[in-house]
Amino acid sequence: MIILLFGFILLFITVLQAFMPTFLKQTEAFGVYVPEQYAKEEIILRMKKRYTVVVFTADLVILAAYLLWALTQNPTEEILALISMGVLFTTLFIGIGYYFTMHVRVKKLKEEQKWMSNKKEVRVVDLQFQKKLQLIPRVVFIIPMIVTVGLILYSFMKYPDMPELIPTHWGPSGQPDAFSEKTYFSVISLPLILLVMQGVFLMMSEGMRFSGAKINPANKKTSVVQQLAFRKYTSWFALFITISVTLLLGYLHLQTIHPEISSSWIMFSLPLVFLVSTFIGVAIYTIKVGQNGSRIKVNGESVRLENEIAAANDDKYWKGGMFYMNKDDPSILVEKRFGVGWTLNFAKPLSWIVFFVPLFIILAIVFLL
Repeated sequence: MIILLFGFILLFITVLQAFMPTFLKQTEAFGVYVPEQYAKEEIILRMKKRYTVVVFTADLVILAAYLLWALTQNPTEEILALISMGVLFTTLFIGIGYYFTMHVRVKKLKEEQKWMSNKKEVRVVDLQFQKKLQLIPRVVFIIPMIVTVGLILYSFMKYPDMPELIPTHWGPSGQPDAFSEKTYFSVISLPLILLVMQGVFLMMSEGMRFSGAKINPANKKTSVVQQLAFRKYTSWFALFITISVTLLLGYLHLQTIHPEISSSWIMFSLPLVFLVSTFIGVAIYTIKVGQNGSRIKVNGESVRLENEIAAANDDKYWKGGMFYMNKDDPSILVEKRFGVGWTLNFAKPLSWIVFFVPLFIILAIVFLL
């Protein structure tokens, strides 16, 4: 079961990492802004293709070696889980490592060929952009949180009837394999973790509402439509994950209170359904939307002015092309430069709070059990 699970995860990450340049905006290559007139140059396209070939080949070799070892050596479950995590991180490091190599090359190429010389840098502000947003209303994200608070209160009501050992971890078969003694804290630990996760998705949705739009001045109409669509679909995807996590963890907790609803078949299949549906959701989101909505087709594109003007060069705010640090930008949440989704403006103290506080709370809950 673990082999099948990690094999699926590794294959998914392999494809996603290797073909990531396909899903990015043409004007951003390996975290570097590329003016539109240079975006389709042969050297840029060749670098993206090389990244795909190198990462895909290396990760496939690792995946094949992992499967061969796991299927022939018959390792214990603990060793298999440990090696699987090691292989997973190795795969991620290969993709990230080669990304940084290509980032340095594109940055050097941009300086040598003076892509920004003789161009008028323009920053476009759409004062009506926030009014055009079609995000999921925040109350929809709050409803699952209310359900979780109700679950916590219900746990206290049922405390005398709950078992003396509370399950805190479930194995690949769906059966609990770690327990804590019953206390008022241990019986609500899982709903508390769920509440923190729901809060993160609520903050993500609200962050998009107040995040500034990076509009391409050379193609304003298309850029605005794509960014609005990007935020709308991100909001829907965040809600999908919120509901999925709520159903998964909510069931795990309820079957502790009411063992009669527990089913080995459900306990086995529920995590698998969650994992597969999440990955399918990520794949659809990535292929349909792309980075900043770049794969959204827009009819009647505006007049392109890429030979005359360029977007303001923000490269200096992107450390390594991945980490955004701009104290003059009021946005906390910003669109990624490499990858599909969002990242934080780490020049803002609030971003560090948003990043570390949920993580600290979850780790503290797990440590205190």
